[in-house]
Amino acid sequence: MEINVLAKILEAKKIYGNTALSAERIIIRAANAAALPDSVYFDLRRFKDPADPIGRMYKMGVRIFVVTTNGDALSRKYPGAAFVHVANINTAINAYIVATMESYKGRVVAVPQRGGNCCLKDWMHTLLSAGHTVFATTRYVDELDFIENVSDIAPDFDYAVCEIPDQYQFHCISRIEQRDTVTWDDSDFDINYTLTETNAKIALKGRGSDIAVTIPFCDQIHAEDAAHCLCYLVKEGLYRPEVHDKIFATLAIPDGQIKMRDADLNIGIISCFSTVNNIYSISKTFDFLARQHQYEQRAAVIVNPEMENLTKAEFFAQLFFLAKSAGIRKIVFIGYFEQIPHDDDIRITKYDTAQDYIDNFDYNAHRSCGIIFKGRKYDDFADVFDFFNIGNHDTVLEVSLTALKHNLNYYRSLLEPKTKMIAMVKANCYGAGSYQICNTLQNNAVDYLCVAFAEEGIALRLRNITLPIMVMNYDGRNYKQLANYRLEPVLFSTERTRNFIEILRARGIRNYPVHIKLDTGMHRSGFMAEELEEFCTLVNDSGDILDLKSMFTHFVAADDEAEDKFSELQERRFMTMADTICRLTGRNPMRHICNSVGIERLTQYQHDMVRLGIGLYGVAYEATDKLMGISKWKTNIVQIKHIDVPETVGYNRRGKIDRPSRIALIPVGYADGLNRKYGNGNLMVEVNGRRAPIIGNICMDMCMVNITGIDCRVGDEVVIFGSNTKLIEMAQSIGTIPYEILTGIAQRVKRVYVE
Repeated sequence: MEINVLAKILEAKKIYGNTALSAERIIIRAANAAALPDSVYFDLRRFKDPADPIGRMYKMGVRIFVVTTNGDALSRKYPGAAFVHVANINTAINAYIVATMESYKGRVVAVPQRGGNCCLKDWMHTLLSAGHTVFATTRYVDELDFIENVSDIAPDFDYAVCEIPDQYQFHCISRIEQRDTVTWDDSDFDINYTLTETNAKIALKGRGSDIAVTIPFCDQIHAEDAAHCLCYLVKEGLYRPEVHDKIFATLAIPDGQIKMRDADLNIGIISCFSTVNNIYSISKTFDFLARQHQYEQRAAVIVNPEMENLTKAEFFAQLFFLAKSAGIRKIVFIGYFEQIPHDDDIRITKYDTAQDYIDNFDYNAHRSCGIIFKGRKYDDFADVFDFFNIGNHDTVLEVSLTALKHNLNYYRSLLEPKTKMIAMVKANCYGAGSYQICNTLQNNAVDYLCVAFAEEGIALRLRNITLPIMVMNYDGRNYKQLANYRLEPVLFSTERTRNFIEILRARGIRNYPVHIKLDTGMHRSGFMAEELEEFCTLVNDSGDILDLKSMFTHFVAADDEAEDKFSELQERRFMTMADTICRLTGRNPMRHICNSVGIERLTQYQHDMVRLGIGLYGVAYEATDKLMGISKWKTNIVQIKHIDVPETVGYNRRGKIDRPSRIALIPVGYADGLNRKYGNGNLMVEVNGRRAPIIGNICMDMCMVNITGIDCRVGDEVVIFGSNTKLIEMAQSIGTIPYEILTGIAQRVKRVYVE
């Protein structure tokens, strides 16, 4: 699209700079780390976007920018670029997408999101692709991903299958939903389902049709999704039994999420599987890898790439550009036999099969390497994942980085724009995993991280976390490590302060950043009011050795409405003590008092900064329904037994059998962090959507579950907890708090990070 045409669509006020440019797609996210130069960047400022987003995009080769400010100065700063001045960015985005859809002459199939289930969209894409050219949206995190993807629709696609977000702010999405959309009204048909141990048969009658297809799944939900697709094909006159029956029989459940796991030698395994494996889908995975700063090298392994409407030369030109933008210097193709263009900066390797890749894998050449595996289904790389010992049937804690960002932005929405955010990441990020979480927080412009001990901060620095890091419990030793890794200790006693100043003075260090803890009622650590004069004298006598960054205290009972008067008293004490430090030292450090619940309930005390802890991980005092649980603890059934009365289950014969029962063995025990108090029916796990009690005592490495009456088999998933509500229930049932459950999950439980 030429820039003059773009400006007309956007009803722009003026174009500044180069008016001879054109663009093919849009970018909305300032944090994108892999972008194509033929894009137009809409300067939509969301929560804490990276500094200088226009400069960031300009370095990637983007030259057209849509802005709400006068672009004259920008055009001088960025030569060769063009700045389209509009009144409102949201309105401009809406106008662009509406124009894109109006220029598209094919049929739009708008699919409901169905709570994140993308089977309908992927299966419609697969079924319609038999004889037609089909564009399909990839798996997306939110409506911004959706809009960026839809902007890629080209006129020569017969169909566009779009999974519509559940909630959206941009009216252009509703315009897409209203145009030639699928109603999923199956009232014209009589549908019957026959479920077996291994598959489901769908019988369809209506509109003169008597059809039966078989799908390789045996649950009602996926059978209904397949029936929706079949109804659509029949209503549109597209159903061809000789073609579509075979496709139905081989449908696969898509998993378009990006998942990250650790292998040996600090190798990160990042995977994404989707029916859609085009340049846009690949770019999203490359972008994700580019934001993982813990890896020194980056590589990609690709199976079955789709070129769609691009020529081979165009596809590889875009692929190589994206790879270089993301820092990827090695690309492996498996099962792709055509000639690949040469690029001086990208090392290309081809293998016939995944096993050939395994046989030739060099661990030493991949130390500290993040490797993207991009294909259409898990089976494309099943042998590779077994090789790395990260197979599909593990006991894992699945951590959603999408949910983490959602929670972060929810708390940000409660704050003034000037208020800074400290993220509490001690105790391995409350059990979720340290550097992976911290890397996401760093990418989303958190201002500070806070750990309990210096060792935690050092581990983050070794994984390229560059944010300022507070150390709550610095014990006065290993100062060199603090300085070497730029860690900022919290001072909470006169003796500790004196010793620290002496260490700094002996080493000739000046302006070292520190934080001051004040005791206003917790009576844990911190200066009492009567100690402040001596502390301030030490600071003054030390000259410029210390740089007082902040002073803070901790609410005792911010979550207890009955103690609000005491919280108010703490605030007054804090302000008095902070004012004393400012008066006696002539300095004015930042102030902070609010923890997670304080941000919710006592936001009037937000001051310069707040400290976000448990709320970041999905547990709130009041807003549980507004947060997303970031962790899902799950495993698989490894054995099923039929046990009859009067037999018992487990140690000490505690698991009594009162009727013929089916008992499932799952590989989770108290060594994994599953408290023994949950045994003997005190915890219900979830098996195929049904609740099942743990029976008998919990063992060290496993436990048993009563699955009587539940349709399940060996290999089926078992969820211990998967929502913040279930986590809170689990804690209450044994008289503890969610913190203890989260931080108690053993490190041997593998963490898988999902976006």
